[in-house]
Amino acid sequence: MFNIFITIVLTVAIFASIAAWLNSQTILRELAEIKDHLGIKEERKKSFLDRDLDKD
Repeated sequence: MFNIFITIVLTVAIFASIAAWLNSQTILRELAEIKDHLGIKEERKKSFLDRDLDKD
């Protein structure tokens, strides 16, 4: 009985995480459209993560 409960909870959690990811992608897409409409250019800030030491 407890195993079934855990399985159901994990399944619901997986579906909720997928729904949250899709929602964040929709929000990012809408923000990009708003920025294009307002004429705001995207500025990339330099990051230490941009310097990949594995690139040869």
